[in-house]
Amino acid sequence: MNNFDKKISDKVKSYLDENVEFSTEESERIHLRIHQGYHKSRKFNPLYWTVLASAAIIFFILSLSFLKGPIVGIDNELARQGSGNENFIVPEGEKLAVDMSDIEQMNIGSEMPRLLYADNKIAVMQGAFGVVVYNMQDSIVTNRISYEQIKSHGITKMLASVSQDGTTIFIGNDDMFNEFIYTHQYNISTRVIKKTTQQPSSLYSPINIETPGYNKQYDKYFDLQYLTGDKIVELGNSFIYLRSLDWNMKNLQIVICQYEYGENKVFDVLK
Repeated sequence: MNNFDKKISDKVKSYLDENVEFSTEESERIHLRIHQGYHKSRKFNPLYWTVLASAAIIFFILSLSFLKGPIVGIDNELARQGSGNENFIVPEGEKLAVDMSDIEQMNIGSEMPRLLYADNKIAVMQGAFGVVVYNMQDSIVTNRISYEQIKSHGITKMLASVSQDGTTIFIGNDDMFNEFIYTHQYNISTRVIKKTTQQPSSLYSPINIETPGYNKQYDKYFDLQYLTGDKIVELGNSFIYLRSLDWNMKNLQIVICQYEYGENKVFDVLK
């Protein structure tokens, strides 16, 4: 402290001594507060440091959990999809809607639709409409796989066959080399289509007959004014076949013909 500062300090102290009076108790209290304030910043507070350390540990644990979460999720996703070396896991299937709105103006085309399967309840056929399942008990189309629907599954020219028990339709690409590989299967009951890697071991085969109009065995059962398919399914004393009055698809019919009496039961498929 220089001389000027010392003189100022002495004058302030002298003024306070003359004009400000403190009792002994007040003076001790002031000194105590000054003493406590001086040492407070240097005092170690264990509670403060304990809370701070705990908060740091919790933050560290939560950070690890957050970082670990996405990694586990990615691993699980890769395990679900497979790397290509695991056994093929069939993904969740897609349910195909039954939309018949485009068939009203559809023509049969160059050949009659083909009968793929039939029993006492249903008939499955393939034509320009794709594949349809007709329920003869309720007289209604219950299933359809159109060519547009199947394109999204990588099938550009559909080949379809039905399992021996009539529950599943197997689908693949029909190519010029006749290498028939079925890549998808369609559950008739649930209308769900999904991929398959196993080729079917047992498929239903309808009976091929000679062209109607030139068939000595079956022409007696046919009304030759109709276009008639050359595939039939025998059911006991009757057989099922497809016919149409003209080339309009809406006139397609399923016929159940009795061998003994020649009586027909007719279903309009698309009306």
